[in-house]
Amino acid sequence: MTIEAHGVVVAFDQEKGFGFIRSHRVAGDVFVHASVIEGDGRLVPGQRVRFLAEPTDRGPRAVRAWPGSQGMTPAAAASSLVIGPVILGTIALRMAGLPLVVAFLVPMNLATIAVWAWDKHRSVRDGRRVPERALLGLAAIGGSLGALVGVFGLGHKRRKGRFVLALAAILAAQAALAAALLASG
Repeated sequence: MTIEAHGVVVAFDQEKGFGFIRSHRVAGDVFVHASVIEGDGRLVPGQRVRFLAEPTDRGPRAVRAWPGSQGMTPAAAASSLVIGPVILGTIALRMAGLPLVVAFLVPMNLATIAVWAWDKHRSVRDGRRVPERALLGLAAIGGSLGALVGVFGLGHKRRKGRFVLALAAILAAQAALAAALLASG
């Protein structure tokens, strides 16, 4: 059974000539090959697309696709879902009289825990994951306590040696910076 739907390109490898479309009308991401795309056969993440899809043994596959306008990439959309609440939380806590550092670190760590929990959920369900560099980046910009909750509280990424080492390096650098700031006055 062929279904017509609209969606957003979540990934497309120009060299390999394939990618995936996400649509609320189709369960799971839809595989799309360059040969079924009208025009030059190229798509970019965040681009809107209309498509015809059919079910296959390996999941839904687009049998025809029409590129649409450029939109926000899934990574940019996800980033705004983290950045917005952190900024609003920081402003609210600052207005409540908390020092700026505390007002930033509280929502930053809550957001980090939420992202780690989401990635843990996606890992169990075999869905699209949060890139490891994004998880480490959240720890590096102030969400290190949230990252520790992710590792030890959620048991997420505990077995990935290089990842845990990178997180430990971030924590050590932050501890050294905090010690230097405290020592300087």
